[in-house]
Amino acid sequence: MPCFYAANLTKQSKLIEISASEHHHITRVFRFTEGKEIFLNSGKGVYAKALIKEISKKHLTCQILDFIPKEKYQPDIALAFSLLRNKNDHLLVEKLTELGVAELFPFESDYSVRKASNNTIEKFNISAIEAIKQCDNGYLPLINQVKKLKNQIEEIQNKGYEILIASEKEKKISLKDIVTKENLKPICILIGPEGGFSQEEFDYFAEKNFKQYKLGLNILRAETAGICAVSQVINILL
Repeated sequence: MPCFYAANLTKQSKLIEISASEHHHITRVFRFTEGKEIFLNSGKGVYAKALIKEISKKHLTCQILDFIPKEKYQPDIALAFSLLRNKNDHLLVEKLTELGVAELFPFESDYSVRKASNNTIEKFNISAIEAIKQCDNGYLPLINQVKKLKNQIEEIQNKGYEILIASEKEKKISLKDIVTKENLKPICILIGPEGGFSQEEFDYFAEKNFKQYKLGLNILRAETAGICAVSQVINILL
């Protein structure tokens, strides 16, 4: 059964009104009519089965039939990534949302290939919303504003995450050597840009005593590295 985004859905909702793009999606793309059952997702952990009661030109009204519990990974998993070329960072946002990350921290580093625009975060959020609808993830990740790398690291630490660096320079230590079920704490993985981190940035990581680990035997594309890193964390925590 198709799922649609309803940011105003709460556990107290009995009737809910849907308008704008989701109204168009339901009535024009799927061509659903009154009496059709659908799923609604708030992106905040509230997921419900609903019945379309009334459709008008600009909005539709749904009756909530049942709430469906949705689990969330514990502890929170986050990922910090450099802005990438060719919209590959949108692919990264989409896939990490499917995997269930709690937060995303986009940054600009020494070798970043592009700068943020005025609507970068808005577009990332659109990608994330489409992803939770596709994979039935009940939790929309918080996508933080783009910052310079060091400023973003400060923000990550202020939120209580342990920072781990996925590094092409590390040849021995793997993620399972530093993350265990017995040492559960919020984790944020840092992934570098297409050109990797600069030597100055690696020196900064060493100064901050951040743990670094290898993702595998080969050097991965930045978007692949992000997906691989989060998948490895999930595998350890399950």
